[in-house]
Amino acid sequence: MTKYMVLVLVLAASLGFLFFQDIGERKTTITLPPSEQTQLSLTATTTDEKQNTVPPPLSKVPVKPLPREPVLAPPDFLPKLPPPPAVSSATTVPEGLALAPEEVLPPVPEFSSSDEAEILRSVVKIECPSSDGLGKYVGSGFMLKGGIVVTAAHVVKDSASENCSVIFPRERKPIHYLHATIENLQEVIRRHDEEGIDVAILRMPQLESFPEARAIFQEYPQVPYPLCTNPKMLGDKLLHFGYPSNYVDQNYLSKLEGEAVVHADIKGMKTQLSQDQTYTYRSPIFQYTNSETEVHPYMVSRVASFYGDSGGLAFNATKKCIVGPHRGGTIGRSSGENFSIFMNLGWNRAKEVVK
Repeated sequence: MTKYMVLVLVLAASLGFLFFQDIGERKTTITLPPSEQTQLSLTATTTDEKQNTVPPPLSKVPVKPLPREPVLAPPDFLPKLPPPPAVSSATTVPEGLALAPEEVLPPVPEFSSSDEAEILRSVVKIECPSSDGLGKYVGSGFMLKGGIVVTAAHVVKDSASENCSVIFPRERKPIHYLHATIENLQEVIRRHDEEGIDVAILRMPQLESFPEARAIFQEYPQVPYPLCTNPKMLGDKLLHFGYPSNYVDQNYLSKLEGEAVVHADIKGMKTQLSQDQTYTYRSPIFQYTNSETEVHPYMVSRVASFYGDSGGLAFNATKKCIVGPHRGGTIGRSSGENFSIFMNLGWNRAKEVVK
């Protein structure tokens, strides 16, 4: 009997050892619900053999892509321009030669709220009499130093008189009626009709001899910035000032933001029929380009325009300089975008007019 009891005890001890050894080596897997999109493996280890088990990464949650903005087609009057050539950052210099020094551009002046206020004081409304004495030609302009008013040639070229009203604003409303004289009206007409140069100058009388102006100004206001002479302007932010017809009686000085999108050269002249088919006029034949090796005659901006904006100021807010007077605008038929074109006073022929 004693032998049998000893045998049973030995057998029980052996089975217990094997049972606990099996527990020490066993791996237990816990499976998370399918909605969690992952499985996490947990391992029980013995004190003799440590195992560091890293759980697999969570499955990526699918992200719905945001809708892309539609690509707008350019309006009919703008060409489809090729992208600018890629420029390599690495420059190979032949042995014995040195790179030319980079052009150092003058620092860009700061644009302050006080300077913008001075611009707003310097943008004027222009009214010139018509030949029938019943109406008037209305546009915009802006003051430069020396009592010079810059406007578009087509605003004044049909005037019945060389004297036009120049109306200065107060709080952006044109209320101070003064007068100025068109400088060399016949030459303004010739330049516009034969060369496509849409810029004209009116001269204010000297303040000393103009009591009406002295009652308003100690000196004439002027746009306190230089002309744009840097040809690289594509993509620059532009500000546009004028007296558009979308305000009642054109009695408010508008400020709109635009963007320089393409340059324009003059490739000839053509006679064009007016939209209402009542008269003809001369207009440049434009050739559009994104070349920025030189200053071009005209700049196109992505901005709306209205009757009355003609002659108004286009100001480069990126480079802090004067682009020039507004010539006209068009609405992109396929894209619905608005584009306007401006004379570039930094172009050599235009600079000759305003110097």
